[in-house]
Amino acid sequence: MIDMDLVRRFRAVRVADVVDALDRYGFHEKTLVSSEIKPLYSGIKAAGFAVTVQARRVQEEIPSMSPEEYDRFAEEWYRTRANYDHFMRTAGPGTIIAINADGCINVGFWGSMVALAAKAKGVEGVIIDGGCRDTWEIQYIKFPVFCRSRGRTEVVGRLEIKPENINIPISIGGVTVNPGDIIIGDDDGVVVVPRRVAPQVLERAERQMALDRASQKPYLDMFGLSLP
Repeated sequence: MIDMDLVRRFRAVRVADVVDALDRYGFHEKTLVSSEIKPLYSGIKAAGFAVTVQARRVQEEIPSMSPEEYDRFAEEWYRTRANYDHFMRTAGPGTIIAINADGCINVGFWGSMVALAAKAKGVEGVIIDGGCRDTWEIQYIKFPVFCRSRGRTEVVGRLEIKPENINIPISIGGVTVNPGDIIIGDDDGVVVVPRRVAPQVLERAERQMALDRASQKPYLDMFGLSLP
């Protein structure tokens, strides 16, 4: 069961507040995702429970074929060897899809079509230890993406997605992500909160942000500014 109130509250605090709170519980740097995984565009705020995906690199070579044969080959690949429905069916409001692309940083695992489908389902965002393509379109529809690279190729002949590799522990930017962990991302980057400590970490993060806002208020008033 997805706790949407928890998701909304995590979305309202800053990654920095969450990291400071995690320090208080002994998680110094342990759940801090590599800074090489960046927001696709500025202004992203995302939080949600992790739906995990471990894609697997394919070693075989694609046989020579005509463009028309390749169209059929690609359609079959997406149907049988890289069917995104394996993870999309478990994703929805309050979830962030976390994907390990097995080091294939030139593969655009995430594109505008799947981003639109995810947005329609209410998915909070995606984090990819790998590549994203159609980047301008994804920014235009304002779907939150954090990724290691901007990939240009498709998954056909390069990556597989198997049902048994959905919702298992994976590595994202050097951090182990378990299904149901909380992922938070903003312009500063991404952090993972183990689900067992999420409520306590959230309370500390909210307290830290409230203290900061109180300290900032005289200066913000001086400049006629306000922060959310």
